[in-house]
Amino acid sequence: MKILAIAAACLVPLAASAAAGADEAAALREVRATAECVVEQKANLVADLLGTLPGSDEENRAAARLKTIYATCSGDKFALAISKSSQGLFNGRSGLAAAAVVSAGMDGRGVNTSRVQGAQAWYAHAIAGKTAGRGYDAVAINTQEFGTCVVRAAPEGAVQLVRSRTGSAEEEQALAAITPVLSGCVFQGKPISMNRNHLRLMIAEPLYHAIVDGPSAGRRS
Repeated sequence: MKILAIAAACLVPLAASAAAGADEAAALREVRATAECVVEQKANLVADLLGTLPGSDEENRAAARLKTIYATCSGDKFALAISKSSQGLFNGRSGLAAAAVVSAGMDGRGVNTSRVQGAQAWYAHAIAGKTAGRGYDAVAINTQEFGTCVVRAAPEGAVQLVRSRTGSAEEEQALAAITPVLSGCVFQGKPISMNRNHLRLMIAEPLYHAIVDGPSAGRRS
C-alpha cells in the first residue's frame, strides 16, 4: 500500500497558513469543542467508532449511535457526517480521535510517549481479507498510514500538536518538531496541499490508537 503522497512544496503552509486559514481555524475550534463534549459524554461510543474501519458498515452503525449527542454538543450547529460516502478529514471522525487524545491526558499524568514511539498501523489485521471500497475506504487508510508514520517518527511532537490549541505557541513548537520528518513519510506521487489543521487531523487517529493500544496495535487479538 502506498502512503499518501505529499510534495515537499506543499509543506510550506504548515508555517504560513495562520492568517490565510483564520476562518477555518475558528470553525475548527468550535468543532473541537463539540468533539470534546461528545468524548466527555459518550467516551465508550467514541471508542466503539474508532475501533471500526473507515468506510465500513460497522463504522456507519457506530456513527449513527453518536449523531444525536454530536448535534446536542454543537447546539445543532454541526452534524456528524460519517458515512461510506463521506470519509474526509472533516467528517467528524478525526476530530473525535483528537478529542479522545486530549481526554487521555486529562488525569494530570499526561500521555506516555513511550507507547507512541513504536506506533503501528492499528488497522493492519482488520483490513486483511477485505476489499477496498467495500470493507474499508482506501483513501482514509492511506491517510492513516501517513499519520502512523509521522506519529512514529516524531511522537512527542505528534502528542503536542494534537493536544495544542490552534494558533498557540505549543502548536508552533510541535510543528517545528514534526516538519523535518514529513518528507520521510511520503512516496512520490500526485501532490496534495496540506496545512497545519489537516496535519493535526491526519495524525489524530493513529496517535489515539498508539496511546490506547500501544504495542498491540494492528495485531491479532
